[in-house]
Amino acid sequence: DVSFFIVYVGQGDLTPAGFESAYRAAMAKFDAVHRLTEQIAPGEIELALTSADVTRIAKSGKKVAVIGIENGYPLGTDLKRVKEFYDRGGRYMSLAHNGHNQLADSHTGEAGNEWKWGGLSPLGREVLQEMNRLGMMVDVSHPSKASILQAIGLSKAPVIASHSSVRKLANQTRNLDDEMLMAIKTNGGVVQINAVADFIKAD
Repeated sequence: DVSFFIVYVGQGDLTPAGFESAYRAAMAKFDAVHRLTEQIAPGEIELALTSADVTRIAKSGKKVAVIGIENGYPLGTDLKRVKEFYDRGGRYMSLAHNGHNQLADSHTGEAGNEWKWGGLSPLGREVLQEMNRLGMMVDVSHPSKASILQAIGLSKAPVIASHSSVRKLANQTRNLDDEMLMAIKTNGGVVQINAVADFIKAD
């Protein structure tokens, strides 16, 4: 009944040009979801901005669209863009994806034990606090372990892992080990399993 449409921009250069290109790509994806729900199929699917909207739309017989943001890279260094993304409908965001960015280290640093920030950057901490203020969920499915644990410690609201699996069952850098799982449990958060085969069974 409900689909999260993802505003995802792959990791690029941490330069003004890179940030601007990523921002434009993110805006195009927000526009696409709005075009779907407002122009292409408004009688069949509607954008939800609150949990009450989800219930109301589903009861009406329409499908429900919700927007998540994978990778905080398109924010650049402009804290005001967090509210802009929220106002466009973004209801969760992962600070990093595949590759370190201006906000946080990524799980990809684990392979060579190479880190940019040792977790969250100072700007990343500000972004997380702004997400808390607005009511945008913090997604921890791609950042590094240090980033995840720091985010849980800093967040005033429960976090989510929108698509992570279990490290003990498949030793992937994207999967959560027991310490991360227990931290999310203590935080009151939610882990949603990534059903891609390599994340479920090591063999």
